[in-house]
Amino acid sequence: MEAELNSNTEPNTEIRIDKYISDYLKVLTRSQLKARDAKVYLNGKETKLSKTVRIGDTIEIEYDTSPEIDIKPEKIDLAIIYEDENIAVINKPQGMVVHPAAGNPTGTLVNAFLYHFADTDFDPDDDDRRPGIVHRLDKDTSGVIITAKNSAAHEFLSNQFRKKRVVKKYLAVVKGKMQQRAGIIETNLARDRANRKKFAIVKGKGKEAVTSFRVLKEFQDASLVSLEPETGRTHQLRVHMLHCGCPIIGDPLYSRKIAKYGDITMMLHAHVLIIEIPGCGIKKFNAPVPDRFKKFIKDNR
Repeated sequence: MEAELNSNTEPNTEIRIDKYISDYLKVLTRSQLKARDAKVYLNGKETKLSKTVRIGDTIEIEYDTSPEIDIKPEKIDLAIIYEDENIAVINKPQGMVVHPAAGNPTGTLVNAFLYHFADTDFDPDDDDRRPGIVHRLDKDTSGVIITAKNSAAHEFLSNQFRKKRVVKKYLAVVKGKMQQRAGIIETNLARDRANRKKFAIVKGKGKEAVTSFRVLKEFQDASLVSLEPETGRTHQLRVHMLHCGCPIIGDPLYSRKIAKYGDITMMLHAHVLIIEIPGCGIKKFNAPVPDRFKKFIKDNR
């Protein structure tokens, strides 16, 4: 939703943006802003919830509007890469949804998280419908994802994502060959007006999206590429590869089916995560190269 402050209905002094949204717009409480992964844009630019606003400013709020779901623990196997009293690092399998929503109420990473880490400590006043979830991966993307076991750890980790202090590296198999062996892709992304499930590159609006890439190996009609997003936009890597003319093979939204590869699933894997964890400093976590990548490389030598 979007709102503009004016002298008739709004405070005549500066006010924190989260307090304004909670007390004047009455859209979400301050705790719900965090629980619903809200992103706030002040005069077109993403801003912190602590930023102050004044009359004449325009505020845009983007948040999850999924209905409330009764989330229950489920006995689902998890490949745990690392665990301590504050966090758990997991190798998410392809096909697993991260958090419950109307279309996927069960079988998610959150359901599994609540079963395996039943002694998590979250503040019930936070209205957190996604306990433990710090960031997310698309359903068809496999790989390393970090979760928090308590509110303090969640904030500690989330703050690093907000300030872009986290290093994320992905492996992708893309169609064709990149024009350059390495480089940086810089665009703006916004939701596709023709298809709300997709995102598209736009000029002069949307959100900044930056991805570094490096070609690791070339095949006859495909390439193995390392991707490092500097920003964390939805579908960023998938749209950027399409923009380069090399869509990710197996991508159900941005790539056409290739007869040669049959029913191959999306070839995108979160391979490396480098982040500071509470009390332990900066750590590097790796999710092993999945079998579908190994098979592709073997079959296309």
